[in-house]
Amino acid sequence: MPSLPSARNSGRVDLKPREINILGIVEIGSYHYKSAQRGIKGVVHPGCLGICHLARGMQTYRVNERLYRLSGGDQLITFPGDTLDTAGTPEEKGHLYWFILRMKFIDGPLLFLEPKAAIGLRKALLALPTRHFSAHSESDELAATILNMLQTKPTRMIDRLASAQIILRYLFQVIEASSSERASQPSPRIQRTLDHIAAHLSDQLPVPALADHIGLSESRFKSRFRDEVGIPPGDYVLRGKINAACEALTQIDTPITQIAHSLGFSSSQYFATVFRRFTGDTPTAYKRKQQNPSA
Repeated sequence: MPSLPSARNSGRVDLKPREINILGIVEIGSYHYKSAQRGIKGVVHPGCLGICHLARGMQTYRVNERLYRLSGGDQLITFPGDTLDTAGTPEEKGHLYWFILRMKFIDGPLLFLEPKAAIGLRKALLALPTRHFSAHSESDELAATILNMLQTKPTRMIDRLASAQIILRYLFQVIEASSSERASQPSPRIQRTLDHIAAHLSDQLPVPALADHIGLSESRFKSRFRDEVGIPPGDYVLRGKINAACEALTQIDTPITQIAHSLGFSSSQYFATVFRRFTGDTPTAYKRKQQNPSA
């Protein structure tokens, strides 16, 4: 899972075995980025299983040459021997947790479990029927609790046992979520909003107007949209505009100011600020890279 770049970023926590102090856990971490960061390349954790848990935002990952597009509330599993990267994209604005568990010795110690229990748990995790699925509804809260507990660097056995029990509960939820057919499609009302946004990217698209379009109060609309899509509606609108801008910058030789205005941005300066927040580049730098990838 993502464990290499941006280690000094203030929105990132990366705990190693000495800090975790729980048998069989190699790494637990989180990032909460307000803007895009440098993507990851060729991350491999030999003999380990990884759980990537995207609490908020959207993110593209590639595992063994297959692309996975995650949205808030999704989990992605990497199995021993897998190679993970972001397929040339940045680590996007959002909130993500990851867990890395040692699998090399299936009968090795894990979470203070008895040997037979440790073997059973590892076998269940290695046999997950799918690697990309919607997380259990309680998993966000559990992941946050685990990270908060471990940041105190528990040394007393009772504290380590308590942390291990919550991690165990989290892993049970991963197994349950991977095996269930959890709905991932938005409701008809929210789908109407997504279609409306896609058809009107050149407009301002304020959130109150989007809520009114499907007959919901603004607060109810925001809550439902975030639950079903994984990110707030305002972020979704901006992301759609930036995706359209990326395509325009790649395919046509149109002035950046004209692209900004065609997508409803009030100024090229605001457009550049939003573009960099989501891509990690200015529009000019992005266009230059597309024209000369080898540079």
